Order: sequence, then structure tokens, then C-alpha cells
Amino acid sequence: MRIKYIFVVVLILVSFSLKAQNVSVRAWIDTNNVLIGDQLKLTLEARSDKKTNIVLPIVPDTIGKIEVLNRSKIDTLDSNGIYSIQQKFIITSFDSGWHPIPSFVVMYAKKGMPDLYPLSTDTLYLKFNTVPVDTAQAIKDIKPPLDEPISWEEYLLYFIIGIAVIGLAFLAYYLWKRYKKKKEVPMEYDPKIPPHIIALESLRQLDSEKLLQKGKVKLYHIRLTEIIRLYIERRYLIPALEMITPDIIQGMNESAIDEELISFMKKVFETADLVKFAKFQPLPDENTLVMNYAVDFVNRSIPVQEDVPKLEEGSGQ
Repeated sequence: MRIKYIFVVVLILVSFSLKAQNVSVRAWIDTNNVLIGDQLKLTLEARSDKKTNIVLPIVPDTIGKIEVLNRSKIDTLDSNGIYSIQQKFIITSFDSGWHPIPSFVVMYAKKGMPDLYPLSTDTLYLKFNTVPVDTAQAIKDIKPPLDEPISWEEYLLYFIIGIAVIGLAFLAYYLWKRYKKKKEVPMEYDPKIPPHIIALESLRQLDSEKLLQKGKVKLYHIRLTEIIRLYIERRYLIPALEMITPDIIQGMNESAIDEELISFMKKVFETADLVKFAKFQPLPDENTLVMNYAVDFVNRSIPVQEDVPKLEEGSGQ
């Protein structure tokens, strides 16, 4: 009975040997002793002397502690009737020590065979070494940083940024000079002439220039408020030329100016502020009204002069 079983096993082995005749599989790598993180090429190959149905195994992304980074397409080569099927893999590991690559099982079937039969490769062993550390030396990179060349697109970007910075600097300088020049040019007047005389004449001159008819509404209101600011500054000693509207109104309140006159000036200054900063377009009647308010304010705030008594004849004085 035992002889019978031995005979059956021998027949099976002989059958597999005959079927696998002229069919071979193997796997190999470039080297088996590298540093951790190094990349190696693993090649899996099956060879046959005639066209044979060969099925290579599907290799997973990780084999134990070994990582498969890339896999090529399956190539078929024909050399004098010997067919070779190859697939290549790029592998690495970030764990030190010996790591096995188990055998790969390749399935094949020759012409006339109804089933696929297996063939296995040998097991491979890879050793990944750590980088030796000399504690007596300073810590440094394994490799120095690489200098990346600057492309012409980067040069162009730097050039455009430089031109933009220079342009903004010139614009800022121009605006600063213009603002400074505007601030440094005071309204010309003769200090010997009473403030109300200069203010009324300036308002009359402004009205005669017909700025509103020319569409220069903003300039009209700027000129009007400058005339009134100068008058307030000279008449009440309030630095109105350097103050904003709320501060001017507060200063007028503190100077005990008539409330109705203050309300006139508040309307004039607020309308001018809207025109200058909010792009407000007053109605024609409003433009006329602020001019009337300004004229009325000057006329009603003229200081009262006391009459000087005349000397009588023969008084001897």
C-alpha cells in the first residue's frame, strides 16, 4: 500500500517536471546591501522556448517592510524563439536590517494544457544599513543643498516687481511734493486791510469767475471755504485753515458767535465736505444758498467800531 502511494507521488512530480520543462522563472535585484532609503531595481522574469500562456503575479505596494515605489509595464521579448516576459519594480525601505522578498508564483500553461500550473522564484534577502554617525563631528546634512538655476520667468517677475516699486516711489514723491507745495502756498492778503473787506472782495471775485457754470463745482466749494476759513482765522483768531469742520464749529461756539451765524457756516462747510469727499453734486439752489450764507456771515460779523468824538472849536485842545 505504501509503495502505491509513493508511486502516485512520483508520477505527480514527474508530470510537473515534464510540464515545466523549458519554462523558467527568476527574480533578481541590483544589489542586496544598501543604505535605508536607497532605491533598487527588482526584475521578475519568466522564459519559455515557445509561446506559452504565462501569468505574472500582482505585486502589492508593500512587501513586508519593503515599499514598491514604481512598476513598469510587462514587456515581452523574443530572442531566437526564446520568449521572455519581464516586469521591473523600483523598491526601497526605511527600516534597517535584513528584509526578505518572498518567492513570486508565476502561473503558466503550455499549448494543449487545460490548466495553469505554478512556478516559484527563489526568496531574496535585502540588507538596509543605517548611516554611520560620528558623534565627535558636528551634525550636518547627508548631502549639501542643491542650487536651482533661476529661470527667465523668475527674472521677468523680479524685473516687473522692481519697475512697480520704482513707479510707486515716484508717484508717492510726486504726490508729496504736490501736497507740500499746496500747503506751503498761503492765501495772499494785505494784513493792513480789515478781514471783512478781503473776505467780501474775495467772495465777489469768486462769484464773478462763474465756476459753477463751467462745471467746476468742487473747485468752487474749495475756494469758498478757504475764503471763510481765512476770515474766521483773522476775525476770531481761530486757526481754521488747519482745522476740520467739527473743530471749526466748536471753536466758533467757544468764541460766543451768534448761533444762527454758526448754523450758516456749518451748512457751508458740510456741503463743501460732501462735494470734496463724497462726490456729492449740490443742486443749483444749494450752491447759491451757501454763497449767500457766506456773505451774510461776513456782513453780520463785522466788528462794530466806536465813533471817535470830534474836538470842539476853541477848546484849546
